[in-house]
Amino acid sequence: MIYEETEPFWNGQLQNSVIIPDFEVWEGRYHTLSEAAGRLGRAERIATGPDPLQSLWRTRTGRASHGLIFIHGGYWRKFAAADFHFVAEAAAAADATFYNVDYRLMPAVSMDALVADTAAACRAAMEEVEVAVIVGHSAGGHLAVQMALDLETAPAAAVSISGLFDLEPLRHAFIQRELHLSADDVTRFSPLSRAAALTCPVHLLAGAEESVEFRRQSVVMFEAIRGAGGSSELAFVDGTHHSSVVAALADRSSALTQSLVRMLA
Repeated sequence: MIYEETEPFWNGQLQNSVIIPDFEVWEGRYHTLSEAAGRLGRAERIATGPDPLQSLWRTRTGRASHGLIFIHGGYWRKFAAADFHFVAEAAAAADATFYNVDYRLMPAVSMDALVADTAAACRAAMEEVEVAVIVGHSAGGHLAVQMALDLETAPAAAVSISGLFDLEPLRHAFIQRELHLSADDVTRFSPLSRAAALTCPVHLLAGAEESVEFRRQSVVMFEAIRGAGGSSELAFVDGTHHSSVVAALADRSSALTQSLVRMLA
């Protein structure tokens, strides 16, 4: 694909802080939901490197043999695991241990280092459980699929919510000034180009009210996986946008949570 569009075009597709009218409200909602999930138990830190952000947080919300591993988004340069502690609700519904991944953020570190941090955390979680499902939102959705490709043992499934799988458009948008993605980064870290190497089911979903580009990313990844003979499902969630779609993981009765319950059954 040739990316000849201008930065204003790509900003209109990728700059969620401008696209979503109530974008700033959602950060507060995440915190509120995460505080409520604190009743499920204390998150225990497992160090995965010398930096404080090289961490895996374990909350004993269910069976020790099953794990729901969550990777947060924020365009690889914002947020922390604690902001999305509400995903522990979905782990509890699935009777699984909740593992919440922290990683060092760009531009302080490279994409290569950030992916390595995420892999170290996922390996630490998967060493403790027999069955693991890796879930990620936005940039975390990219990392969830990247982990399914990079880890020596693939998870039982990868779930990407509003993920990014073709990184080239980001080089032409506002976010490039923070990420400094190189052509080599795009080649190495775009899961779309490696779809044929996926060995576990990949579940892709996005908000039906997201930008065309975010929906396109899920569609082309789905088509690439299925075209290569792999296992994938695709869904668009009615009435949700990029920030609201992930909040379904705080609701034990939501379709998204119930799908994770089935994967971890």
